[in-house]
Amino acid sequence: MSLLITIICIILLLLTCIAFKIVVYPQIQIFYFKNKYGKDVEVLYHFGSGLLQEFKQSLEKEGDSFGRIRKIMQINPDAQAIIHNNASGKMAYSFIDPDLIKQVHQQPEYFEKQIAHPAIISLFSKSILYLSGKKWQKQRQFFGKSFHFDEIRNYLPVIKQTSQDVFSSIKQSLNNSLQQEVQVVKTCEKVTSEVVVKVFFGSTSQNIIVTRSDGTKLPVAQELIEIMVDSFRVFRNSKFAFVKFLLLRQRSFQILPTQSEKDLAQRIHNAREECNQIIQDRKQQLLNDPTQFKSNFLDMYLKEIIINKNEDIKEEYIIDNFLALLFAGTDTTGNMTGAAFYYLSLNTDIQSRAREEIISILNRKGQQNNTEELYNSMTFEDIANLNLINSILKESLRLIPPAAAVFPRRVIKDIKIGNFQLKKGDAINTQFICNHYNPQIYKNPDIFDPNRWMEQKEQNLFNFTPFSLGPRNCIGQHLAMIEGKCMIAYVLLNFEIIPNHEVQVKKEIKLTYGLLPDNLVYFKKRQQI
Repeated sequence: MSLLITIICIILLLLTCIAFKIVVYPQIQIFYFKNKYGKDVEVLYHFGSGLLQEFKQSLEKEGDSFGRIRKIMQINPDAQAIIHNNASGKMAYSFIDPDLIKQVHQQPEYFEKQIAHPAIISLFSKSILYLSGKKWQKQRQFFGKSFHFDEIRNYLPVIKQTSQDVFSSIKQSLNNSLQQEVQVVKTCEKVTSEVVVKVFFGSTSQNIIVTRSDGTKLPVAQELIEIMVDSFRVFRNSKFAFVKFLLLRQRSFQILPTQSEKDLAQRIHNAREECNQIIQDRKQQLLNDPTQFKSNFLDMYLKEIIINKNEDIKEEYIIDNFLALLFAGTDTTGNMTGAAFYYLSLNTDIQSRAREEIISILNRKGQQNNTEELYNSMTFEDIANLNLINSILKESLRLIPPAAAVFPRRVIKDIKIGNFQLKKGDAINTQFICNHYNPQIYKNPDIFDPNRWMEQKEQNLFNFTPFSLGPRNCIGQHLAMIEGKCMIAYVLLNFEIIPNHEVQVKKEIKLTYGLLPDNLVYFKKRQQI
């Protein structure tokens, strides 16, 4: 009997400790932060999953996952940070003041990305997306020269042709109908994923097809996005899997895996194997004939391995970096351009002006008899002169930034950010979207107005950070903007964009922040010029 009482007491003590950690202690911290920082902070607390619950509630109440967060600067212009709990029960800092965001991003040596979902580790852990320190610096230097603005002009033929191929299929289908409903983000993602594959593996490469265990075949980019979405769905649908992750972190897939976790692990393995097979085939070709090296990423890597005998580069690094670039370059750019098409459908005057800009710039050469010839004549210099199109993309990024915040980070050395003294182990983040909707920075912030960029005055660079800033800014931002301009140019030359009034549009954060559902617009075929 005494043993039973002892066991019960131990269990009650453990439950009390857990309750104190996840319920009482956060409330003590909230009181502390409010008392210390006053109006400098806004506090968001949701029992359990923290910001994930905030996103869910905002989506249900306002049709926008960031509905409450993006309005913080309108409600409290003095706010410098959001204090919120995270899934592990700790309180975290999300900085929203531009100067504090700048301090965080210009001092990456004080922070490291937090231990992520096992799926992210399995896919990207050895890539530029997730590495830190000297390993990240080496990867960044290796990639940097290929993503320089001047170097991207070499990718223009691939970008133009891929955009033309994808959207011309819609044009052909309109021969038998007046207009067609378009899944616009998915269509843009088809373009961006094929561009990444061709830039990485070579201009003649075809999209990589992955086969699931049930026989389903789909492009690796689509499978990658679905793996990421499904990996977080595992936690929502299984409390056991979620608690296991909190305790075991990146090893949670390996210990007592659920069937869903086993399925995800197999899908990740299949995707990596498809990429590995391409690498091995190309490696053998180059070993047989070293004169065949070309200027794509895969050959650059293999040249380091084969010719320069660089032992620091492993083939698994190539796979991780390809998957990282594919993920970062597909979903974000697709959502950026899809949002631009949506806003153009709602603003026909801006749509007409944008079309006129394209035709005016491309018509200077003369001798083009139709829209296909006009589009094919477009040069890198023409794209650089598309000022209104550039402003449309920037305004879309302001309203719907696909990367509205950065990966959560952990402080690895004590540092002071503004008035906030951060200790080693503290969790931090930066939320870009608050400044995008700050009325002190952008007049009428809820209105789609590309003119604000045409008349732009000098401002703090950290007011607008859709691609982040600092040493770890998005390496592919110039490529993304060129892709967006090419897609918009082709579509406006060939179609009128009409809103789909039958859908209720929401703004939801999944992997990225974007518009749902995807059937946002109709394309109506235009008469030839």
